[in-house]
Amino acid sequence: MKSFLFAALSLVSGLGKDQENESLHNLEIEKNSDQIIEGRYACVNNLCTLSVKDTLTEDYLYTFDAKEAKHVYRNKEEIHPEDLKDGDLLRITYDGTIALEYPPRLSNISKIEVVDEGSKK
Repeated sequence: MKSFLFAALSLVSGLGKDQENESLHNLEIEKNSDQIIEGRYACVNNLCTLSVKDTLTEDYLYTFDAKEAKHVYRNKEEIHPEDLKDGDLLRITYDGTIALEYPPRLSNISKIEVVDEGSKK
């Protein structure tokens, strides 16, 4: 009975007694390319959010840490992340990683661009 169970499990898992395990060292892992997302910026109590609308499905809200961005631009000039203003339309370039928390968090941000300035108060 045990040998029958072992044989059945071996067939299901794709490993037999005579089959060698393939080396994982030579396998290539697909790298994510940079992703771009646009939305309106808001920051309250050091919680930076990006509100994404008009996605043809539903609206989304993401969080991110602007200080982690390698480059932040307004009018093609590099600025400090603290110079971002509520209501700015941002284009964020990141590696496609989104942390599974609520609200979802954009990770590994390489660039933030101000596409359109928010309303001046």
